[in-house]
Amino acid sequence: MTNGSTTEVKHIAEIVKVLNSGIDFYHEAQEAVDNPVLATVFESMVNARRRAVQRLQPYAVLEEGEVEDGSSFSVEVRKLYTKIMAAVKSDTEQTYISQLEEIEDKTLNEVKTALEKDQPVACRAALSDILADIQECHDKMLTLQKSRE
Repeated sequence: MTNGSTTEVKHIAEIVKVLNSGIDFYHEAQEAVDNPVLATVFESMVNARRRAVQRLQPYAVLEEGEVEDGSSFSVEVRKLYTKIMAAVKSDTEQTYISQLEEIEDKTLNEVKTALEKDQPVACRAALSDILADIQECHDKMLTLQKSRE
């Protein structure tokens, strides 16, 4: 069925997990960097993710039967890797920016995967809006990463 009238949502809980992990990771990055401008950028990323989680949570409940408050394993591994690399490297900011840009990639891919599935109309609209917001976050992080290379 591809007419958008389906009532079953798919892949939303996984997106929420990635978003939740991203929120945690951006908070950690905020605390690790000394640059107030960078900390402000990270805070804007947290806020974008919170809005996305809030918007998707009703669909995650439809999919899973309960509120999704978990995290994504792949993002958790990346957080651990970043902690190790930040401890070894002298440029903590660049390490965080690089890894956070990768999380933006992961988040974009998860939202695109959900959009490829047959979703209810309201869920598809939410995903489309979130895709635009996450694309903007990704572009900011990519610009930050390139400006520091």
